[in-house]
Parts: sequence; C-alpha cells; structure tokens
Amino acid sequence: MSDLRVGRISALNMFPVYHHLEHAGLPGVTFTDGLPALLNAGVIAGDLDVSAMSSIAYARNADALRMLPVGCIACEGAVDSIRVLAPVPFDEIRRVAVTPHSASSVTLLRVLMGPDVTFRVMRTDTDAAGALADGEAVLLIADAALMAHRDRIAPYSLDLGALWQERTGLPMVFAVWAAREDAAVTRPGALDALCDAIARGGEEFARNPEGVAHAAAQRFPFDEGYIRDYLGRLRYGFGDAERAGLERFLEMAHDAGELARLPAPGVVAA
Repeated sequence: MSDLRVGRISALNMFPVYHHLEHAGLPGVTFTDGLPALLNAGVIAGDLDVSAMSSIAYARNADALRMLPVGCIACEGAVDSIRVLAPVPFDEIRRVAVTPHSASSVTLLRVLMGPDVTFRVMRTDTDAAGALADGEAVLLIADAALMAHRDRIAPYSLDLGALWQERTGLPMVFAVWAAREDAAVTRPGALDALCDAIARGGEEFARNPEGVAHAAAQRFPFDEGYIRDYLGRLRYGFGDAERAGLERFLEMAHDAGELARLPAPGVVAA
C-alpha cells in the first residue's frame, strides 16, 4: 500500500507539531511542504491524503473529507501572524490586497470588514510594498506577517485574532486537520498513528516550550525569545472552546456569503 501523503505547513506557526513528527519515526508517511492554500488544493485534488487545512477550505469540501479533531491552529486574542497592514486608519480602508496563501484569513477579513471593501489577490506576498504604495491595505499571514509587523512596513497594523476575540469572545480556529474520506477508509491504521503523533506534538510543546523555541530559532529568522512568546499565543489542541469558535466562524462565513452551506450537523464535532 502506498505511503500516507501528509501536507506540512512550512511556517513557524506549525513548527511545534511538525518538529515532533520529524522525530516520531512514523512508517509509511511522506511529507509535502507548502503554505495553506497549496496544501488545501493538494488534499482537495487527491494529491495529498491528509493535512492541516484552512478551516474554511475544509468546510467548503466537508462532504469528501473527514475532520480529525486531534488538533488545530487557533488563537484567543492577538497572534501577530494574521495581520492587515494599511496606509490609513482601518475605518478608512476601501481596498485590500490579500495574500494568495490563505483561505481562512481572507474569509475572516471579509466577515470582519463586511461587503463594501474591495479585495484583490496578490500574485505573491512580495507585492505587499507596491500595494501599500498604491494606497491599498495588505493582508499577510504566517512568517510574512510576522516580519512585516516587526519591520513596521505600514503606519497601521491590525491583528485579526484580536479583533475576532473582541467581537465574539471565542478562539479563532484558522486551520483544522482533515483527511480525504478514501484515505480514512483504506488506511485507518496509518491515520490513527498520525493522529496520535499530532496530539503528542502539542503535548510535548506544552511540556518543553523552551526546547521547541530553541530548535525553531535554528530555522526561522526570529530570535528565540520572540519565537517562544509567539508560539505561546497559539493553540494546537481542539477542545470545546475551539469547537465553539470554529462553529461560530463558519456560521458567520455562511451569513457573509463565503460558505455556500454549513457542514452537516455533527461534522465539526466528530
């Protein structure tokens, strides 16, 4: 039987989980690196069997996928790595150039901003400086957002995790783990082993955040203290609060016209 093909988000936000998976010695697993939009497409097209996926991409394709409530990427309040950077105050924003690498963050921004702001997808995140010079705000995620905020590339910087928490009082779940239904049926043992390793990765990080931050500092362009603080603002477990946050996000996305229909009852809570 072929290997279980697993997407691996190539950003600092998922390093604690993948750092553990690298050393877990899982047999019959191959990894493909990429940012969320690429991995979303790989699972949907059948080029990958399982990945952490943008939560809205999972919901849009829930009929063909099985959510694995063993982990997620979430925050409760400011997170720094999902940011709108703007040349004007936020109530004056009328145009936003959005990252091509995310689905959940773009949907979240639409939910928070309403229908009257124009969105344009950038070709790459390196177009951000040009967009700002042209008077557009910019939505960036992951390491690009961290560096842009650190380097103060715009006069105004809005953290979407903070704004979501202010409006709802709930965690924001940006990504969930999901597998193709056919992979879940044909390779349940390999999938169970992966799920166990994902859960252990979050637990290991909780026990030893300093060690994980030290390892991450060898790979990413941030100092160890900054990494420790940043990763400490993220959540990797999927509990009742994260479930409630995800359900509310999908409801609001549906109301905003960003999700044609909600997943069947029980799918999010499977």
